[in-house]
Amino acid sequence: MTAANPPVIEPALPGDREAVVHLFAEDLTDLRLPVDLDALSLVYDALCSDSRSVLLVLRAEAGGQAVGVLVASRVPSVKFSGWSLWIEELYVAKTARQHGYGRALVVRLLERARAEGVKGIDLEAYHGNAPAALLYRSLGFRRLGRERFFFRFEWE
Repeated sequence: MTAANPPVIEPALPGDREAVVHLFAEDLTDLRLPVDLDALSLVYDALCSDSRSVLLVLRAEAGGQAVGVLVASRVPSVKFSGWSLWIEELYVAKTARQHGYGRALVVRLLERARAEGVKGIDLEAYHGNAPAALLYRSLGFRRLGRERFFFRFEWE
């Protein structure tokens, strides 16, 4: 990424569905989680129609295909005493890494959050994901001493 050719970051459009679903699937595959393209397509549609969702895509060039995606949700927060964002997904295609695209997506989210009066942002990174930890720390995020748990209804 250079100043002469900055990436284009914008809210996702209906035409981004296939590219973004592919990015979601690539991330799940990397995490060795099951991939259901039909379900991911429905998630994409829900994110686009939900006013609490922030769905940003990054294109290496204007008019290009999405090669990066950031998904965040607006939630009222006791911890921040106001509205906050939860970053659920930050993913850049393997073929588009090492260009500062992940940083650019998070910076854009920070700019947008400040402008909207958001009080704070939460996220998690997988243990051992050093690039993510370095990125977030370099942008001023601090580690929170918590352990996250999850539950899937399909386990019942």
